[in-house]
Amino acid sequence: MPIMAIATMTTLPISLFPFLLLIPAICFTICHANSNLLCIQSEREALLKFKKDLIDPSNRLSSWVEGGDCCKWVGVVCHNSTGHVNQLHLASPPFSPSALGGRINPSLLELKHLSSLDLSYNIFSCIHIPKFLGMLDSLTYLNLACTQFFSRICHDPLSDSLCSFATTYGNVTL
Repeated sequence: MPIMAIATMTTLPISLFPFLLLIPAICFTICHANSNLLCIQSEREALLKFKKDLIDPSNRLSSWVEGGDCCKWVGVVCHNSTGHVNQLHLASPPFSPSALGGRINPSLLELKHLSSLDLSYNIFSCIHIPKFLGMLDSLTYLNLACTQFFSRICHDPLSDSLCSFATTYGNVTL
């Protein structure tokens, strides 16, 4: 009787061996599937419209091109599993000649999952902060520090929740 128990235990692990090999393969497929995600086409187009209205003296946004994967563009962060743009990190180093300028295109409203927008240390001299920034529903972080905007963004109750997260300096009043 004991010999039968030993034989059964020996064959059981051998028969499970092919299934055990599948576990790492499945995990690898699931875990690395997101790395091949491309950004959403409508969001890529919105970012290209946004770029079109910017002045980019040092060509910082040269990776932002038609047909490119916007999730790999400088300053763009996409959600790992959905591919939606959820962060724009476009801050310039303080007193940098590479500071962006121009105007902020309302195409940002097409980025429905944008939760973080950092435009700090860019030079938007004497233009008003666009009121539509208060309509970015998913936005929880906004940094306009030292951007030289001239305006108020916290002008109504609809944008009050955004104002609690906004960081600004200079001639911007919250």
